[in-house]
Amino acid sequence: MLNTALRSWAKGEPSAVTTVPVKIGPAKLVRVNKELTQANIVMGQSGVARDNPDYYAIQVMNYVLGGGGFSSRAMDSIRNERGLAYSVYSFFAAEKNHGTFEFVMQTKNESALEAIRIANDEIRRMREEPVSEQELNDAKDYLIGSFPLRFDTNRKVASFLAQVEYFKLGLDYPDRYADLIRNVNREEVLRVAKQYLHPETLITVIVGNLKKIAEK
Repeated sequence: MLNTALRSWAKGEPSAVTTVPVKIGPAKLVRVNKELTQANIVMGQSGVARDNPDYYAIQVMNYVLGGGGFSSRAMDSIRNERGLAYSVYSFFAAEKNHGTFEFVMQTKNESALEAIRIANDEIRRMREEPVSEQELNDAKDYLIGSFPLRFDTNRKVASFLAQVEYFKLGLDYPDRYADLIRNVNREEVLRVAKQYLHPETLITVIVGNLKKIAEK
């Protein structure tokens, strides 16, 4: 039906290859003044492309760091232990030829700098200490167990198949995914944390009431 409907369409020229962002220099802090009751914080750096062979180990590592919701180290140290933020999470966004890493928080203006300090501590700890077996297994169980939720509506199935085609993952990708995650071990998690987390190049942006942030 699609072939019939689109038969008259003329094939165009493919778009140019996406320009890969330039490498970011040393870490810096960018402050944006807004009269807000909460400071919005994004810490970012370059990430990895989708075809990077370490992609799955990175997903497991990030789940432990900040991608696992209430199960993550970042949520535990910043929200649960200190009550500094309601929302804390991190993620790697992978495109075809580049990617980004972001660590995102919202906190009171007065606690913004402390929250940033703890976030940096957690990123460094991820690079220095192996995850526990419990952390590793929890991350893998969630990533594998939640995978079928990508197919619970027709829209999700269509979107998933489009992504599989776009990133050339292969139509057997759903059958391979569990093993790709299951085969990640503690040594790999530590290795990719050291290789792909770069606190020395993190760009930190704070949007909030700079007077209250400075007073702290």
